[in-house]
Amino acid sequence: MEAAVNGYRVERVLSTRLGVHTVVEAVAADGDRVAITLLDPALTGDPELRRNVLELARTRASIEHPNVLPLIGPHALQDRIGLVSPLGGPRSLADRLESGPLEPGEAVSLLCQVASALETAAANGLVHRDLAPRAIVLGDDETVFLGDFGITLPPLPRSELLHTGDSIDYSSPEEVRGEPLEPESNVYSLACILFECLTGSPPYPYDRPLLTLHAHVVEPPPRASMRRPELPEAIDAVISRAMAKDGRERFRSPGLLMRAAGEALGVEATVPVLVPPRAKDDTAASPRPQLQPRPRRGSRPALTRKWVAIALPLAALCGLVAGLIDWSNQPAPRTASPAPPVAAEQARQADRVRAIETAVGDLAARRARLRGELRDARRPAGQAAGARALAGAYRDARTSLPGAGQAVPGEVRIRAALRETEGSYRRLAAAARSRDRREWRAARRETARSEAALRQALR
Repeated sequence: MEAAVNGYRVERVLSTRLGVHTVVEAVAADGDRVAITLLDPALTGDPELRRNVLELARTRASIEHPNVLPLIGPHALQDRIGLVSPLGGPRSLADRLESGPLEPGEAVSLLCQVASALETAAANGLVHRDLAPRAIVLGDDETVFLGDFGITLPPLPRSELLHTGDSIDYSSPEEVRGEPLEPESNVYSLACILFECLTGSPPYPYDRPLLTLHAHVVEPPPRASMRRPELPEAIDAVISRAMAKDGRERFRSPGLLMRAAGEALGVEATVPVLVPPRAKDDTAASPRPQLQPRPRRGSRPALTRKWVAIALPLAALCGLVAGLIDWSNQPAPRTASPAPPVAAEQARQADRVRAIETAVGDLAARRARLRGELRDARRPAGQAAGARALAGAYRDARTSLPGAGQAVPGEVRIRAALRETEGSYRRLAAAARSRDRREWRAARRETARSEAALRQALR
């Protein structure tokens, strides 16, 4: 087929997801070959869904990573929204798996690139909502690419009607239950893909989709070493943790999953996570390790229509500090060793960063639980208790930060943002006790602002 769409010459349809989008291959005016994801007109006609897709698309376009296909757009193409990106390669990981399982080294090498892309995306507030082998495009030089991150899918629970095909083989329990996705959801899906790469079949290879969805929620993770006996039993424990039914029990990030998998399989696992370049005056004689984000929030704040819900945009809170010091996979610089005072200062800063990481990690775990309790509260007393508990969590995180000593960059701002967020939750608790809806709404806005300030401080 050939057709023209706003200056692009469409040559063929690559894939179609009924009622959601159609992906076509096209040629731009300058001769570049691109892939265009055209949203279904029924979706773009819904103002709320249209705003949601455009918001996610702007976030998606802001991500720069060698394993993420650049997004050109979004564009208004005739009566649709079109997401334009370069063609990543002729095959997907799903095509590769049709030939059978991968060797452990190849599987880890490919999925480490996927983990790197996922962590950088999550640090920017975006969670992949459709992670499956067909979403992983293979380049000609063993490079992998992630595409649109499922941003065209309608938000839950509407998307539960669209889970057909092979996507359900990699769906996290919370996705099956119709809950918002978290970065831990990507850890679960990536573990399912790792399992298939190592064994040649997904974890729950049922013929009936409903059985597969049920298994994700209730069945224990399968053992890869039983399906492929030459695999070490150590990989079973790694996959079991990554596929825990409770997201809080999983690895904190895809990178940690892949490092653990590499260690269990006895192969190298390097997961570089890219961050914006540092200011010129921040360079040192010895290269600084890259950030290893440990995000815990989803692709956008989980806003609910219920007035008791709270916008908590902590895409970076749960972990832009989490792997700040990651020496294990960074090659040693070939420059002369720093002078002892410099080395001592670097060690001191590393210890301080680890302490901050611990405080933020503890806060993230508590916050995930307390946020659910606040969301489920239906009476003012329960809402007040939930808000007070969240205020206490931020207070404990602030007071557990390192004490005396020279602060690392950004630490002062983190302390101030934690204090401000704690205060906003105390105001929210007071509003719930007094049953003042106007004050409650104002406190919610204040909470959102303080959370945003904390997110910026962590970045």
